[in-house]
Amino acid sequence: MIVSQPGQPLYEQIKMVIERRIQQQEWPADFQVPGEEILAAEFGASPLTVRRALRELQTEGMLVRIQGRGTFVIGPRMQCAIFNLQDVSEEIEESGGVHLSKVISLGALPPDSPLANLLPVEPGTAVYHSRLLHMEDGTPIQLEDRFVNAAMAPDYLKQDFTRITPHAYLLGATEVTFVDNTIRAIRPDEQARMLLQIDGNQPCLLLDRRTWCGDVPVTRSRFLYPGDRYRLRSAHEAATTPGGPRGAFTPSNSSRRIR
Repeated sequence: MIVSQPGQPLYEQIKMVIERRIQQQEWPADFQVPGEEILAAEFGASPLTVRRALRELQTEGMLVRIQGRGTFVIGPRMQCAIFNLQDVSEEIEESGGVHLSKVISLGALPPDSPLANLLPVEPGTAVYHSRLLHMEDGTPIQLEDRFVNAAMAPDYLKQDFTRITPHAYLLGATEVTFVDNTIRAIRPDEQARMLLQIDGNQPCLLLDRRTWCGDVPVTRSRFLYPGDRYRLRSAHEAATTPGGPRGAFTPSNSSRRIR
């Protein structure tokens, strides 16, 4: 049982208790979190309230749910994320440029394709793949590979992606509850260099984004940017909530383009 605090939802109070347990190593990394019914009895709450608290802690990177096994503590860690990344077409148009996209490929991946493994869908579920080249005033600035769970977006292949971006379509056609972004520098392969019109010595920035709806993977997207045409920048305000995760930040703005 926890002491109720006026004006603060019960699920928020439950979150704070669990965060404190993690921070104080009462629940160390890899600790299996008790079931929802057990926690509901402990906190004097409904299982739905406990579930909301646990889901928000998953989104914030404190917990991870493994299907068929349970929920586990990731542990305290430094966190710094890029948030609110705009669709490339919006970004170009806001800066006064003209966005054009070229569809390099669009279709369903063969079941035995190694690329299908990039999106861990249920056996027998089709994976759609699109490759688009995005240009600003005729200059290539982004090569987009997107892998889509066909069960979550069955009409994906019917879209004209020279008129609407995959991002804009999926935003209205699917539901996403969790997003994971990983950013690293790579040297692109020959086809990517040709499409982006860069030489073999130029590094690129790769943004690898995965999205889920609950436990179901929705998309995996790989965005490749020429290093001399793009940058990633994010400004954050340090969180000051008592008992909040160490090193957590609240984004104030972000931008990516180099003119």
